[in-house]
Amino acid sequence: MHRPLKHNPLRILTPWVAVAVGLLMVVLYLGSLGAGEPISGLYILIGPGLIVMGIVAFFVYRWMAKRGL
Repeated sequence: MHRPLKHNPLRILTPWVAVAVGLLMVVLYLGSLGAGEPISGLYILIGPGLIVMGIVAFFVYRWMAKRGL
């Protein structure tokens, strides 16, 4: 038997924040390519990872909400 979760706005907000931060990281990395400033190449790996994780979390949370979890 499961206990339904209470309304939690972070469950709705977290995927959007992850996508926004991922996009910001990608834009910062691509913007720094022509500027000659050294910036970590991890930005181009972590940014899209956050975007994908945010999209997956959005669909998982929607699935959970439909089932009342």
